[in-house]
Amino acid sequence: MNKRVFAAIAILTVAAAGAFAQIGLGLNAAIYSDTKMSMSEFSSRLREGEGVFYGPFIELALGKTALGLAGNFSFYEEDWSYAQDGSFPVPMVDFDLTLYAQGHLIKYRAFLDPFLEAGLGVMGKDYASDDPSVDPDPDNPIMATTYFQAGGGLGLNFGGLGIFIKGLYLFPLGTVEGTYYDEFGAPQTYDLATYPLRRLKLIAGAKIIL
Repeated sequence: MNKRVFAAIAILTVAAAGAFAQIGLGLNAAIYSDTKMSMSEFSSRLREGEGVFYGPFIELALGKTALGLAGNFSFYEEDWSYAQDGSFPVPMVDFDLTLYAQGHLIKYRAFLDPFLEAGLGVMGKDYASDDPSVDPDPDNPIMATTYFQAGGGLGLNFGGLGIFIKGLYLFPLGTVEGTYYDEFGAPQTYDLATYPLRRLKLIAGAKIIL
């Protein structure tokens, strides 16, 4: 699943906004773990920025249901120098793109807002630039893994401003295919390297409800 597919999903999600009564726009801070995480550890990692992915999301809501699209990112540099002396830093990004549905037990805009969530996503690693001189294959990430997620959370809404926390378990779905064009211009597919998916995703976020 490449960048063009997710660009198309984003366009379709925004285009569908007219069919929904409310739109939520906000920011996520996500942390991933292979083990259970206490709230104190979660808060500490958020404060320190340790392994935190940040990104925007949009939710289209009607009554007790909502459809969301989120992108969380972690930008960093890798040292590609032979001597590992920091002389050849390469900007990289790890990403998490998710399309999800929510069921809100009261209402999307209720003051106390418990909800369930399920969705499909992909996590991967790529160069932080689409410049061909940096990224020889800008249409495909270096590695990626698709997954199914399920879980729930709790939000507090103060009129048009909401905050929430949610926990989701991730279940890998299989190989992600990349595409390239051979010397005859024919599309060819190949399997991308597998991204090391964690089992648990914890997210704290805030949103404006329009």
